[in-house]
Amino acid sequence: MDRTLALLNESGISLQRSPIDDQLSNRESTGTRPVVLTASAYRAEKLRQLRAVELDGGSSLQVLNLCIFPELDFALPTFAADLVTLPGGHLIAIDCAPNGVNLASCVPASEGYSELEAAYKRHRPRLPDGGPLPEAAKPFFSPLFLWSRLPISTGAEELNSLLLPAFEDYLRAYLRMVGDAAAIGDGEGATRRAVREAQLGYADYRAEKDPARGMLGRLFGDDFTERLIFEVLFDLRRHLDAHPAEGLHAEGGEGSEGGEGGEGGVVSAS
Repeated sequence: MDRTLALLNESGISLQRSPIDDQLSNRESTGTRPVVLTASAYRAEKLRQLRAVELDGGSSLQVLNLCIFPELDFALPTFAADLVTLPGGHLIAIDCAPNGVNLASCVPASEGYSELEAAYKRHRPRLPDGGPLPEAAKPFFSPLFLWSRLPISTGAEELNSLLLPAFEDYLRAYLRMVGDAAAIGDGEGATRRAVREAQLGYADYRAEKDPARGMLGRLFGDDFTERLIFEVLFDLRRHLDAHPAEGLHAEGGEGSEGGEGGEGGVVSAS
């Protein structure tokens, strides 16, 4: 997470802390093997929420789950990364989820997409494929989704040499797109509604299908797990319940387009 914050700082993005209920921001399991969960959240210009959840359960259980959700006024992808070590092996899932827009055209003047393509071409051959995605999941991942499984025998030095450059290249490309993005215009109501609905669809799918739900429930209890998923990990529907007009009209514009209305889990790629 420290490297994530450093790259954001290098990109000139100034973060502000977003509040998380104290009961959700830090938790220790009650089982025989202690596992500590830490959750943090931030916001910035153009970014509605950057949130991270980390699990530390010793050498055989390490998780970083990071998502960066853009403001609904921007036709930007969502950055999602899961870097996971479990007893059965290592999982790597990194993507810029398209949010209903063509990644190549969402920021036409940005070099970010070409950097993202280059990162995929550079790192895809270095990592074994993680296997097929369920059909229902495919709309929520881009063609540049980097998804891999590595055996638990992979040493720390080799793992870092494969994982960290891919993560940093993808995040730098995403931050370039964010820096170059302009808000959706007043006359682009259809785009605005499509982005809003795509972000909501992504959040709902990830919340409902979160593959870490079982593991988190066993470690921390079902009530805590459901609150974490819906209040921290994928909170957009809850956020829009409190701000129903958000993303329906341009910032500083008059009125709303289409009226008011309701609008990558800890282990992803499922």
